[in-house]
Order: sequence, then structure tokens, then C-alpha cells
Amino acid sequence: MIGLERLSSAEDKQQTQLVCSSDETVISSNLTPCEEIFISEYLAEFDGTKKNYEEIEYLFELIYDDEYTDIINGKQVTKIQLRKIHAKHFSLGSRASIVHFERGVGSVFVKYRLSNDKNDMFIQSNLYIEGNKFKRARTLDDSFGKFLQGCAYKGQALTFGKRKQ
Repeated sequence: MIGLERLSSAEDKQQTQLVCSSDETVISSNLTPCEEIFISEYLAEFDGTKKNYEEIEYLFELIYDDEYTDIINGKQVTKIQLRKIHAKHFSLGSRASIVHFERGVGSVFVKYRLSNDKNDMFIQSNLYIEGNKFKRARTLDDSFGKFLQGCAYKGQALTFGKRKQ
């Protein structure tokens, strides 16, 4: 997302809206610090330029709990594995743009488009917040299996789908 900017409502100084200038989508209002960092800083780093993940890793650590787990298309993913997936996306120069963002009680639902030279995908995630960090999530992504195979964790090959017998 390029040109993510903060807009304040003249009527209500407590309300903040984040707008992505590339598609003029209003993101949310009254964000928690975790949500604000995720949207206005972390996802904004997915701007289409190839990056070394070490430059951005501090933002990842600010928003993801040490014991974070995600279930992506039925497969459990740890924080360490998610870090590798994100690093791969940064190295590919992925671009993220939020399609939908909604807050719930102790959670956020976000749907975003992530694209690069190899993939163009829509990802839907329901993230649960504890202690002002993302603690766990449930994510749907049709291309997850193909992409994760290129991010093998600790040398272990990950397989998805039906096994050949």
C-alpha cells in the first residue's frame, strides 16, 4: 500500500481513519495500537519493492505474540513459520492492499490482496488479540499450499493435498 495516510475527522477528534491513497479505501476508526501498527506500518511495507526482512522484522515482533499460531486452510502455522512466509513475500516485492477491515470484540477481520510476480491472491484472516498483540488467527488463502512449499521450515518439506500412493 503506497501513500497510507491518516485522516482526522473535524467533527470528532477521537476518531481516526486510515486511507490507502492507491485505492481510497477507508480502513477503520478508533484503532488499538496493535491494529494501527499492523495496518499503517506493517502492511504498508508491502509496497511492491523487494526488501530484506531484517529491516522490517521489528514491526512483526511488535504485533505478533511469541506464542502466535495461525490455522491457514486447516494447517497450523507457528510464528516462526509465518515470519519465513512474510520474509519470502518481502523478498519477492509483494504488494498488499486492504479490501475489507472490520473490528470485533478482541479480534479483527481483514481481507487483503497480496500480489507479486509469482502470485496474486486474496487472503482473509480473523486475528484474535490478547495483551495488545495478535495471539492466534484463522486464515483462508487458496494459494497457501503452493507458496509455503517454497518456505520449508528447518529443512523439513511441507506437503499439502492428497498423497500419492
